[in-house]
Amino acid sequence: MFHLSLKKALAMYIAMGTAGTLLAMALIGSFSQNMLNSLEWKYFTVYEEVPYEVPPSVVLPGEEGIYDEESYEKQHINYVDTYSKMDGADRALKEMLDMVQTWSPFVCVIGGVACVCLLFYKNKLKRPLQLLEDSTEKIAANDLEFRCEYGSEDEMGRLCAGFEKMRGSLKENHQKMWDMMEEQRRLNHAFAHDLRTPLTVLHGYIDFLTTYYPEGRVSREKLMETLAMMDRQVLRLKRFGDTMKSVGSLEDRRAVKKETTGSAIFAALKSMAAALDGTGGVHIWVDQRIPSEKRLYLDEELFLETVENILSNGLRYGKKWVQVILTNEGDFLEVYVKDDGPGFTEEGLRMAAKPYYKDKEETEKEHFGIGLYICRVLCEKHGGSLSLHNGVDGGAIVSAYFCAKNEGASFPG
Repeated sequence: MFHLSLKKALAMYIAMGTAGTLLAMALIGSFSQNMLNSLEWKYFTVYEEVPYEVPPSVVLPGEEGIYDEESYEKQHINYVDTYSKMDGADRALKEMLDMVQTWSPFVCVIGGVACVCLLFYKNKLKRPLQLLEDSTEKIAANDLEFRCEYGSEDEMGRLCAGFEKMRGSLKENHQKMWDMMEEQRRLNHAFAHDLRTPLTVLHGYIDFLTTYYPEGRVSREKLMETLAMMDRQVLRLKRFGDTMKSVGSLEDRRAVKKETTGSAIFAALKSMAAALDGTGGVHIWVDQRIPSEKRLYLDEELFLETVENILSNGLRYGKKWVQVILTNEGDFLEVYVKDDGPGFTEEGLRMAAKPYYKDKEETEKEHFGIGLYICRVLCEKHGGSLSLHNGVDGGAIVSAYFCAKNEGASFPG
């Protein structure tokens, strides 16, 4: 009965309650009647027969004046009024038994209804309602570290399961919000940190000019050199502002998938790699390990932007070559990029996909540390992910996964 629906369980409880009520009424009625019979028997007497004219109803057919003695005797048995002969205790007992016979059906019906309601509430409603009430209080207290589990398969079980699903969604959204706040805090910290250097340089140049230029101690050549260096710092600030704008617009990006094929996406990838090949003396070679006729659903612009950022990162750190492999796992398209550079540090493996991350020894390099962060966000927008590794023989490995199915997909592994 624990797994029955509420409707079926209620019908069963009503049926059992009805049977129990009828049985109780029968037992009480039988018991009280037996008690009354025993009580009245103590005072029972029969008057003697009094001769009188035989009524026609007892005369046998065709035999006038002859009558059925048994019928005649039964008609002449007169019961004495036993109540008037009872003593006080027996009268009280008889009145009580009469009252029991009169009111016991009503009492049994009311008791049966009360028992059915109590048992139905206790067995089918009390625990799930308590679970839901406790869960509501915990959610109101911003405590999502609990589970709302009720093992029944009835409506209340499904309601608790739905509540548990809602709790999981709230927890996930709460975690996402917390991660966004942490990421925003880190962005603000990184933004302030990266702004400090060019602003400090500019402030130093301005102090230099305001101190020495009025005295005529700055030559024309030195003045033009200082202004050129100040211009570079201003351009650096402008580029940094552009990166902040691009990071801020990432949340508005949406993957618009269109049908394509393995050969078409590989051709676009190879064309982009050819344009970047030889940058910094690093050669790019591309390999296709996906069937040419395989149907894919991709946002090609988003895909190529992601791969371009990964390749730029590989070209920055690679020494002689960067390897790019296009393959697929289940419903996912994978771009595997490996370089022969120094690889990621332990901190880099954890932080390189975070915004504005730089290794300590490369703080002066002309990049802002958002390339892999953009790649990660774009992969997630396309239903995939980004993973970072080091090769067993050295070098960094970046794998970008893109959901290439028209609807959803199950991530491999």
